[in-house]
Amino acid sequence: MAIGVWTPNRNQPLALEAVMGLLDALPDAPIDDLGSIEPSNFGDYRLWMTTAHDQWRFAAELKVSALEQLIRFFTLAERDWPGWEAGKSSPVIPLVAALKARQQFDADFRRWIKSHTDNRYLPNGAVI
Repeated sequence: MAIGVWTPNRNQPLALEAVMGLLDALPDAPIDDLGSIEPSNFGDYRLWMTTAHDQWRFAAELKVSALEQLIRFFTLAERDWPGWEAGKSSPVIPLVAALKARQQFDADFRRWIKSHTDNRYLPNGAVI
């Protein structure tokens, strides 16, 4: 029996199970920098940087701590790793929206995002 490795595909919808795999690969403690994280181990997730925001609708099922860790990871990866730029397509935007829907997005976390990104669209997306 062969065991396969999941690889993201642009034509394949984003799945909760795949996101849980990313969370399992990240440290348990909140990430403040990517110094201890090897970019080559996360290259398959780069496609998610420009995944349509509606693909993240399952984020409502994630724990607050998981949402925060994903936001931290994608914020830092976009800033620090070449090829991870996302602009207004950033997954941080729908993940923040999921926190806001639960009234779990506070000013301190907003400041953290703003101080760790050069993406002008974070954390809220494009102004209408």
